[in-house]
Amino acid sequence: MAEEEPELSRDQMFDILSSSRRRYTLYYLRQQMEPVQLTDLAEELAAWENDTTVEELSSQARKRVYVSLYQTHAPKLQEAGLITYDADTGEIALREDAPEVEPFISNGDDESKWYQYYGAVALLNAVLLIAAIVGVPLVSAINPLVIGLIVISSFLVLSIAHAVSRRRGRNDKSFDIGEP
Repeated sequence: MAEEEPELSRDQMFDILSSSRRRYTLYYLRQQMEPVQLTDLAEELAAWENDTTVEELSSQARKRVYVSLYQTHAPKLQEAGLITYDADTGEIALREDAPEVEPFISNGDDESKWYQYYGAVALLNAVLLIAAIVGVPLVSAINPLVIGLIVISSFLVLSIAHAVSRRRGRNDKSFDIGEP
């Protein structure tokens, strides 16, 4: 039986998101493809909050964030239906059916602009193909196989750039989701 997501009122959502630690949690979990361990989440959050790296964190900073996540924030986010959390295994993940928090935890990245890049590449490729079909002198002299390779390569390069951009965004701790 599928777990039903409770309907959150606007006030409940603002209450949940009033804590920067919960916003950080939702932001971090949104970047993950698989569930993560609560200890790993606590380390990342502690590093962000202390403006340092995970390796340079003190054990006290790790523990302080872990305890608050374990006792307060994870249960509250789970009760709201925004995350799944298994206290026995320590696994935590953002629920796929929790999209209403997106505007509140977005880091303002250019993810929404990628459709424009793909559209521009498609348009340029269409112009190239039409020019080859119509018989534009320089373009029609190009072997059709080469034109096909240009089209495929342009989308491959753009896809790689998109993937690299997303990966860098996941590792970027400079997002701005507000202060407490």
